[in-house]
Parts: sequence; structure tokens; C-alpha cells
Amino acid sequence: MKLEELYKKSIVRSVNPAVSATKFDPETTKVEIDEYVFTDEIINGLVKILDSIKNNRRFDHIGIWIDGYYGSGKSHFLKYLDYLITPETMDVAFTRLIEAVKSIDPFDEKHQLAPDVDVPTVESLYSWMKNATIDTCIFNLETSYDNATDKKKAFLHVFWNEFNGKRGFNKFNISLAQHLEKPLQEKGVFEEFKKAIAAEGGDWNNPGNAADIIDNELDWALDIACELAPSLSKESIRERIIKRDTVISIERFAEELKGWLKDKGENYRLILLADEVSQFINKERDRYLNLQEIITKLSEACDNKVWVACTAQQDLSEVIDDCNLSSVADPEGKIRGRFEVKVSLKGTQPEVITQKRILDKKEEVRDDLGELYDTKHQDFELRFKLPNAYDGYADRDNFIDYYPFIPYQFKLIQKVFNNFLTLGYVAREVKGNERSIIKVVHATARNRAQAEVGTFISFDELYNNMFEEGLQNKGQRAIKNASDIAKKYDKDPQFAQRVVNVLFMICNIDDSEKLQFPASIDNITTLLVNDTTTPWIVIRDKVENVVEYLCDNNIIRRVAGKAGSPDSFAFYSEEEMKVADLIKNQTVDNNDQSKVINEVITRYYKSLKNKEQYGTRSFSVRLIIKQRDIFGGAASEIHLEFNTDRDFEDVHHFAFNNADGRLVFYMGEMMQENKKLLNQFSWYCKEQKYMETPASSPENAEIRKKFKERAAEVFSKVIEPEIRKILDTCTIVSGTMVLDDPDLSLSNADNRFRLAMKHHMDSIYTKASLVDNNVIPRNTADLRSKILRPVNPGDYDEMNATPTEAEKEVNTYLGRQYGEVNVSDVVAKFAKAPYGWDSIPTLYVINELVRRHLRDYTYGNDRNVEVTTVASHLINETNKFTLREGVAISKELIHSFNEAWKQIFGPSAAFASTDSTQIFRMASKDDTPKSLRGMIAAYNRLLNEFGSYRFTSPVSDVITLFDKWVKQRDPETFFKLVIEEKEKGKEMMDKVREVVQFTHDQIGQFRDLVNYSRTNADNFTFLGDNDELSAKIAMLAGLEQASWPIRIRDYVKARKATDQALDAVRKTKRQTIADAYNEIYSLLVDAANDQNVDVSVLRDVNDVIKMRSMSDNILVLQNNANTDSYFQDEAAKINAVVQRRKIEEKKRKEEEERKRREAEGKEYKHDDNNKPDEVREPLSISLKTKRATPLGSATDVENYLADLRKQLMEHIDKGESVIIIS
Repeated sequence: MKLEELYKKSIVRSVNPAVSATKFDPETTKVEIDEYVFTDEIINGLVKILDSIKNNRRFDHIGIWIDGYYGSGKSHFLKYLDYLITPETMDVAFTRLIEAVKSIDPFDEKHQLAPDVDVPTVESLYSWMKNATIDTCIFNLETSYDNATDKKKAFLHVFWNEFNGKRGFNKFNISLAQHLEKPLQEKGVFEEFKKAIAAEGGDWNNPGNAADIIDNELDWALDIACELAPSLSKESIRERIIKRDTVISIERFAEELKGWLKDKGENYRLILLADEVSQFINKERDRYLNLQEIITKLSEACDNKVWVACTAQQDLSEVIDDCNLSSVADPEGKIRGRFEVKVSLKGTQPEVITQKRILDKKEEVRDDLGELYDTKHQDFELRFKLPNAYDGYADRDNFIDYYPFIPYQFKLIQKVFNNFLTLGYVAREVKGNERSIIKVVHATARNRAQAEVGTFISFDELYNNMFEEGLQNKGQRAIKNASDIAKKYDKDPQFAQRVVNVLFMICNIDDSEKLQFPASIDNITTLLVNDTTTPWIVIRDKVENVVEYLCDNNIIRRVAGKAGSPDSFAFYSEEEMKVADLIKNQTVDNNDQSKVINEVITRYYKSLKNKEQYGTRSFSVRLIIKQRDIFGGAASEIHLEFNTDRDFEDVHHFAFNNADGRLVFYMGEMMQENKKLLNQFSWYCKEQKYMETPASSPENAEIRKKFKERAAEVFSKVIEPEIRKILDTCTIVSGTMVLDDPDLSLSNADNRFRLAMKHHMDSIYTKASLVDNNVIPRNTADLRSKILRPVNPGDYDEMNATPTEAEKEVNTYLGRQYGEVNVSDVVAKFAKAPYGWDSIPTLYVINELVRRHLRDYTYGNDRNVEVTTVASHLINETNKFTLREGVAISKELIHSFNEAWKQIFGPSAAFASTDSTQIFRMASKDDTPKSLRGMIAAYNRLLNEFGSYRFTSPVSDVITLFDKWVKQRDPETFFKLVIEEKEKGKEMMDKVREVVQFTHDQIGQFRDLVNYSRTNADNFTFLGDNDELSAKIAMLAGLEQASWPIRIRDYVKARKATDQALDAVRKTKRQTIADAYNEIYSLLVDAANDQNVDVSVLRDVNDVIKMRSMSDNILVLQNNANTDSYFQDEAAKINAVVQRRKIEEKKRKEEEERKRREAEGKEYKHDDNNKPDEVREPLSISLKTKRATPLGSATDVENYLADLRKQLMEHIDKGESVIIIS
């Protein structure tokens, strides 16, 4: 049986999937009614609109909004609505609608008819329609609109024109209809006018012919009109028609319609059916508001008898957003109110309509198809392996309905159509909708009409029947290169073309859809299945070969799958193909490849560095990949190679030829067998190479970004994980040995690398562990501490008398050398295999041999090296130290030295150590308080403080002795010298201890006595010629330079005696002061009383006496007995009071005189020259009262007094007042 015999309707008939709203020829009308597919959504919508038109009082507004995706059947729906209303088609259209409703089981849950949709309701509407008078105007806005008109009134112009057409007027010129045709009709002569035009060869009913007459013979037409209706104003009409001078407003349009309805009756309706409204609005705010206002006015003026039905690709909310109507208060609620009747066709499934129109089967073949399903349905499940979001045959009936197509194809081809339109590969009419699905399915089914039942239509056949005709130039270019390459596929070019077609379609669906239906090998295979005989796996192998071929030729690229999903493929764009070819032609070498492998390895083996820590030492590492050194070099101590080549028969042959000490991850076998990895790795390396070149253009730069992203994905999804798998499982070779540790098989990532490295290092440095313990230091600070630590009893005798294994190794090596051995050579020796010791542990072991006296240091020709010198310089100056065989000092000499030391410094100074080096260092070289250096430093500090006193001479003597001992650099010589001078040392130390004790206990008294002697040196001169006191004074004066020993008690007694004598002299002097000041104070009091001055102006004499008597210096007390200064100051105070009193008295008298004159009426003139005397301080003077000759007579006395008078008058004549102080 042929496939064409299955279909209920002839598959070779003509099917027009695109419905034109204005095409009404009989054949079109018949097909559009007969083949209309009623879905639940369509039935609900038709009934809702018809019921609204019938019961129009239920609504405030008369707008009907019908939305659906482009090509979803809106125009066909609008047209079928017109068929239901138009009397000529009403019967057949309603009959089909009623049959559709009857065919639906109300209890079938698959259907979703509205509750009020049933057969009686539809029949009731049918009955009403037959009795009602309904006119329709169905039109496409885009084709009906005149672009020359005001776009703000676009809807108004179109609606008015269409209404004029319905009235029999010209539908292209409102001015002509309103000012010529309408008046002629109103006067009853319009038909005569058209006949008159026809009589002259014209055809007014033809809009085009009428337009020609208006353009070319307007006056002739107007003459005919005026002849039929003489009252018409020819010139006025002519002017209006030419200038199209007509007031066009919504209000006038509403009045026109209202006049039209006036005599039409209650059951009359006028339905304006406007197709493609949203396209016409095209996001223009003014156009939408124009439509909204028209509907509002018509509802108000026409009593809901005029309805406007609009089809649109968007729902109202989308149109509102596009028109930027958000500034209107509550825009959505207000505008939605204009369209209270809404029907959406967005839920209509194109595959259902397509199945009904194209694939509906004859009743007599359904059983045969059912049996085919029963026999093969399990095979169908294996062949049509589909993603979860796509369906195969759901059941027996589903198979019968859709065979020879598979249900998933309808959904998938929609996705292809949709994105091809976005990409610009196809024209707008080729889109994922009912129109395109019907077209492609019908064309494909017609092409396969002669195929036998049992075969299937594969997905690639949909391409052949649709896109070869519909592809735009851009789409053709996108697939051309792929098709050209497919023709060159030598195995099966036809099959290769099928793969290309499928890839071209599913590689160009939306990115979100690619997640559901990726272009994987399995999915491509499923899309190519067209029979039940060819094994699916055979098809898959062929697909895989073609895909690899297309990848190799840079037609498609592999996209790594995510989260375990399989890889998919994507087409290169034209510019990408150019770049892909450039990448393909790049030449890469081992350097380029090694960089990529190294990136994977170092990211995976995080502990891989250019240094490897093992035991106590850090080893330099040489990393080799693809015969290239990534870091390190031939001199590096560890050679680590990641071998990716396959140069040997097997790994054992490789190991046999491997260099000693080289650790190799043998990746070659596994890597060469992984073809996917090799291909992607090669491409990635070339891509990286290409990216090093500069971009040739901005477009090229953008393409590079894409390749860079893809390369990153290839690296992260293929190269890195695949190489990591190899690293986790490949064989590892250490030297000539293949590592066969089970733990290596169980480990991965860095753990495996660390385990392999440990095996390798263990095999080379077999004696590294000898110094790898907690005792041996690891850093310079710890080493210095170990070198400086004391040698305690038991450290190197008894249980520790035997050297450690590490010490034996070093000592054995030194014993085999001739002469002194440089320490740096020893360090270098034990850094190599089989030791691998760090310099710090090696130096520690060497120093331990020195501490055991098995070896001795020489440093800069100094054979007696201080331990502090070793600690400070050994680490950084190993080349300046040499080692010689050690010499031990006898225990007897050490014992004798210890005894002598205790005799000199006391039993507590004995050394706990028995090690000669340690004792020598502790006694002579250390800076501790008990060492010679420490004691010298302490005694020098004592001299710094007390060295000016002669009693410290024993300390200076002992320092000299200790300096002599300390200068001995040879321990044995030092020990013998101390033993030899032990008696001298003991004697000196006894004195020193006394001196030191004196400085601790009696130095305060000593310094107080010295200070006493110094401060009283002047006072001692007032003690007279007392021999006993003189002796004591001399004793005190000599204390500062007294030699040791000093009896401090004798000096204290001398001080006591001199203190008593000095106090007696001070007492006498203080009494003299008191007597002198009391006498002068009495004179001052008498003078104050004589001048009537209060004695309180005088300074208190007792305070003065107290102040003058405070000093302990006898000379000062003697000088303080002079009262001249006191007398002068106090006398001046008395005189000042007297002078101020005189001035005040003079001012008082002047004031009295002024008042007296004013009382007598006389003028008082102030004498400016008669100023009050200024207060002058009296001048203190001393008179020359001394005479060399004695006074022996009255004459002598008179002469003496005359001389005194003369001296006084010299001052008084100058206006000075004086006080005689002497």
C-alpha cells in the first residue's frame, strides 16, 4: 500500500496555508470552510463573539480583540467568523461548526469547551443570525491604508473608507464619497449617475476606473451629476474633491454610522473585521489611541450595533507596553475596557490543525495502521530516542493520526522556523506556525506519496521540502559550504547531505532549545531514521563518520557536553569558517604542545614546583614535557618527565632505556589511543597559536572572542579532564624500574604524584633518613643553638659514647681523606646520593664530631676556634673552615685546673662539665658573670664608678691578672697558667672581695664623709690653732685618697669632734646678728614715731634675723651681721610716707582756695607751674667720717663737723633728702 492511499483527502490537492482576508472566490471559500479545523479554542472564540454580537446590551464597548502568533490562524478565524455571519455562507459554515461541537464528548478531559458552549447554544445563535440583518466589512489594514493621510487618524480613514465601500461609495476617497456620491444617493439619482457614466464607456463601480475619471475628467462627471441634481454646487464639490477638503473626525464618522443605522431595525449589526491590527499600530501611540477613541464613540453613538473585531499578533498588554502608554492613568484597565470581548488563539497547536487538514486517515486504513503499530511499537521506542521534552508515538491512535510523521517533528520544526526567522535565514512567512507547518508537511507528504507503508518521513526531509525554496541569501550562504563539503564525502555524499541538513536545522534553534534538543550524535541519528529495517547503530556509525568529516573540514565544531551529557555540534559562521581554516593551517611544535600539557599538569599536581622537599633537603627539579624543559635543566637533581609520545614497543622497553634518576609518567600509550583527546588537543594548540597573531579587523576581533571562549570550553571539558584521567591511570617509571605499588592505582590527583615522587626519592637517597629526626636542627637558628649548647656529663660518654650512624658516615669519610678537609667539601659530598642531606644537618653532624673531640676546626689559620665564632660563621663561611683530627686534653690536667679554680674563686665556681673545650669556653671565653670575661667586665664597671678612689687598686690589680689569663687561646696552656698562679690569684681575690663588699656596705658613709670634708673646708679656718682639731681636720681631708684598707669608724669620730667646734662658732655669729638688727630696728621705730608714721610699714625684725641666721657657712654668718642695707630700705619707707602726706596737704589747701574764690564770685586760675611735689625716695649716703689725725681740741671737733656739714649740704642743695647709713 502506498502512503497516498492512507489519507482521507487527496494528498496531491492544492493546499493554501496562507489565508487572505480579502479573497472570496468560490473555490477559496469552499476550501476554507470545508477544511477549517475546529479546536476547542476556536469553537470557544467563535461562540463567544457571536453571542456578544447577539446580546450586545451586556457590554459597554463594542471592541473585539483576537490575538495569536503570526500565522496561528487569526485571518482564517476572522474569515470563518465572516462566513458564519454572511447569508450566502452561513448555512454551510454553521453546519460545520455544529458538527464540530457534536463530535466532542463533554466528558472527555482532553477537551476544554467553555461551560456555555454546547449544541443548543450554537443552534440558537444560528437561528438568530438567520433572522438578523448583519453587514460585515472585512479588510486588511495594511492594504487598505493610504499613506498620504494623517497617521494619527489612520484607523478613522480606513474604517470610513471601508464603511463607504459597504454603502456602495468609493472606498478610496472620502471627499468624493461624502460630497458627490452621498448627495446623489440622498437625492435618489446615484444609480442614474452610474448608468450615465457607463453609457459613456466608464465604470463607476470599478474604484480604479472611478479614480481615473476623477483625476482626468472630473468636470465631465460633475456636469452629469449637476444635470441629474441641479441643486448641487459644481464648483464647491469640485474644490472639495480636488483638495480633499473634508472635515474628518471621529464624531462625524459616528454621526454617519448613526444615520446609516436609523432605519435598520433592532436586529441589525455592522461588523468591521480588521485584520493585522497590531502590525498596523506598529508601536505608534497615536494610532492606538485613535482606535480606542473610535470604539468609544461608536459605542456611545450607535447603540452597540456597530462592532469592531481586530486581529493582532500581541495581546493588549503587549500593545500597551509597545505604545508606551504607561503615562496614562491606569492605562491597561482603561484600554482593556474598550475590548471587552477577547479571544486568544495562542494555545492552538499547529500540529493538531495540520494533522486534521493534511494527515487525517481514511476509516478503512486505520485498522491496518493499528496492526503496524502493535507489531512495531517496541521497535519505535528504540529507534526514536528522543529528549524528554519531545514526544514519539504516545499510543496506537496517536500513531495512526500522525504516521508517516513522528509527533516530535512538528514541535522541533517550529523551533527551527522561529529561529531561522530571527537569524534572517528565511522570509517572514516561513515561521513556526500553523501556516508554515501545513505547508511543509503537505509538501513533504506529497513528495513521499508513492512510498510504501512501513517507511517513515525523517526530519531531514522537512528541510528538502521547505527551505530549498524559502531560504534567503543569508541562509543559503550559511549552508552552502557545508553542502559543498558533503558532496566531496567519498563514502556516501547523499547521506552526508542529509546529515548536513539536519545539523543545519537543529544547530540553529534557540540556545534555550538546544539545551532540550542538542545536536548530539544520538539525536542526529534519530532524526535520520526513515525505516524499521536498518539497525539504529549502523545509522549512528555513519552519522559519527560524517560528523568527524565535517569537523575536520571546519564546517562544524564540537561542543563539550556539560554535567555528563554527550557532546554536541555547532555550525561555524562564514567568518568563523575563515578563522577555523586559519587555525587549521597553524603549525605547532613541541613548545606549543608542552605549554598546554604543563597547564593541565600544574593545575592538577598542585605540589609540583621547581623545588622538591625530601628528608632534610630541598632538591632542584627539572620538568620535561615533549622534550622541552619547562623549568630546571640538566644540572637539576631530580628529572621529572611527562612522556606523551609512543617511541617504544611498551613501557618495559621504555624503562630499560630510561636514565637513572629520572621519574617518568608514561602517558604516551593512553594519549595516542584517545582520538577524541588528540583531535581536540591538536585544535586547541593551533587555536592558541592563532590567538598570538593580531586581529585583522573589528569583526575578526569579535570572532576571536568566540573562539577563545570555545577553546576555554574545550580545555575545561575535554583536554583537562581527559589528561587528568591519563595522569590518574598511566604507568610510572622510576629510573629503570616500573613502579608496581597498588597504592598508586588507588590514588589520584596530587596524592598520586606525591606517592610516586616518594617512591622515586626513596630509591635514590637511601641514607637521607639518617639525619631526618627531631634531634637534628633544620634551620640556622637551631643549628647555632645546638653549637652553643653546653656539654653536660653523659652527653658523649656512657650510653652516648658511640657516635650516631650519621656521625660514623661523616667520620669514616674524613678518615679516608689526606690532611685537613674543607667543610664545604664535606657539605657537598653529603648533599649527593645516597645521602641527600641539607647543609644544616651536615654541619650539625660535623660539629658533633668536634664536640666528641674526634675532629677539630681550623678557621682562618686559627687552630683554636671559639665556639661563638663557629656559631656565627660556620653556616655562611663553610669554605673558610677545615677539619683535622681532634686532640683530647688529659683528665688529670682538667681535674687540677678545676681544683685551682675552686681555690681561687670558691667551691661554688666549680665546673659541672668534664669537657675540656666546654670548660675552657666557660672559664675564659663566655661572657657569663662567673667567667673571667664576665668578672673583668664587672670589675671594670666597679672602676668606672669608684676608680677615682685609691682604695680600688686591688681591683685594678686582679683585672691585670685576669687579662693575662684570658689572652691564652690554647686551652691546655690556659689550664696550666691558672694552676701555676693560683696562690697569687687567691690572694688578690680575697682583697677584691673585701673591696667589693665595702662598695656595697660602706660606700655611702665614705662618700658622705668625703663630702663633709669638702663643704666645710672654709669653716675649718674659724676653729683657730687647736692641734687636736687640726689633726682631725687633716685626717678627714686625706680620706678621698686613702689606700686600702680603710677604717671608716675613725673618720666618723673625727667628724663628730669637728662638728661640735663648728657649731659653737656658728652660735656666736648668730647672736651678733640678732644684737645688731635689734639695735637698728629701735632707731627706725624712734624715727617713725618722730614723723608720726605707723611702725607697721617696717619689715618685722625677727623675720630678718631668722633669714640672716639660716646659713651654716660661718663666713656668710659673719657678713650677714652688717645692717646698712636693712637700715637704708626701712628708712626709705618712712620718708615715703612723710612725702605723700605733704603732697596731700598741699592739694587740700588748693581745693579750699578754689572753693573760697568761687564762693566770693572770683575767678580761680589753677597755677600749672605750682604742681605738687613728686614723691621722692630719700638718697642713702655714706659720709667720710674717718680721719688719720686724732681730735684733741674743740677746734678739731668743729673742723670735723664742718666737713660733715659740707658733705651733707652738697646733696640738700640739689633738692635731695638723704639717709646716712655710715
